[in-house]
Amino acid sequence: MNSGPAFALIVLCLMAVACTDDDAPASTVTQPLRTETAGPQTTSSLEMMVTPRAPSPSPRASSTPTPTPVTQASPTLPTVTATPRPDGLQFHFGPGVSDFDRSLITRAVEVTSELLRAGAEVRPPSVVFAYSSPAQLESAFADKSLAQTWRSQGMARRMALQVAEASYRGIVINTGSAGWLELDATQRLRAVAHEYVHVIQLERAGQEVADSTLLGPTDQTPATGPFWLLEGAAEVVSWLVLQELNLGSYNDSLFEYAADAGESEATLEELSSFIGYRAAGSEGLGLAVLATDYLLRSRSLDALFDFWGGTSLDAPWTASFARHFGLPVDFFYLAFATYYENTWEGFTP
Repeated sequence: MNSGPAFALIVLCLMAVACTDDDAPASTVTQPLRTETAGPQTTSSLEMMVTPRAPSPSPRASSTPTPTPVTQASPTLPTVTATPRPDGLQFHFGPGVSDFDRSLITRAVEVTSELLRAGAEVRPPSVVFAYSSPAQLESAFADKSLAQTWRSQGMARRMALQVAEASYRGIVINTGSAGWLELDATQRLRAVAHEYVHVIQLERAGQEVADSTLLGPTDQTPATGPFWLLEGAAEVVSWLVLQELNLGSYNDSLFEYAADAGESEATLEELSSFIGYRAAGSEGLGLAVLATDYLLRSRSLDALFDFWGGTSLDAPWTASFARHFGLPVDFFYLAFATYYENTWEGFTP
């Protein structure tokens, strides 16, 4: 069964965007991709010079596993500015967005960009729209992205129910949404970081693969690879951003994801499509995070983003997976199942 365009609520459109100053001329061409953010543990959508160490899977000795710590070098963080930026990051804020949220959103994108600079090897020109209502987002989007009216209206309808959408070179955020207002500062920061990881993933994949991912059938694995990896990686990096800012612990978060994963009846492979991933809910997200963490335990972050860089429309994503991770994806599923059973299965906080 073909369920229509992937991210059924996603609309692809070209955006010619300007810098933070709302009166600046349009310059950078981008196009958005939808993902949604629903809360501290259920950020959905499309994360480091990090090389986690891999423990050898062994029978569970107790009900409290001890994951291997993830370590990383501290990046030099850029200064927040409100002028055209040489790194291509541009921000549009509405009058209803508080100074605190403006600083938080800018900081989240900047820190994520710095954290991913080495591993992702890309700093795409990107625009962030943050407004306090869907109507304001619609008006700004139509004006500054030069989008057709129907595209701006579609985005506004989606954002009435969402916190944020990630896109090919773009993010839109509704700071007046109930979801945003329910999040504390660290959760907001992590939500924005999560979305920006998707921008980097799609940039590495390239526009053709990004377009195919956004417009492809929802019941198939997209050209950018399985949803569990797209979402798991974004979630992992969002926690590493908090850790970089001394606002949270990545390793502590794994226990919460393990508790959620324990409630899931889905297999990792079943989380490969948009429909399969969404059907699994927060339990599926927990499993996706644990699988991504396991994948990184014996590999560098470079390999993770090289995987997306190796995807194309001329070959299945499984070829890039095998080339960059050193084993066929089916073997990885078997290895992860053994690791999960011996390490996390039956875990309760």
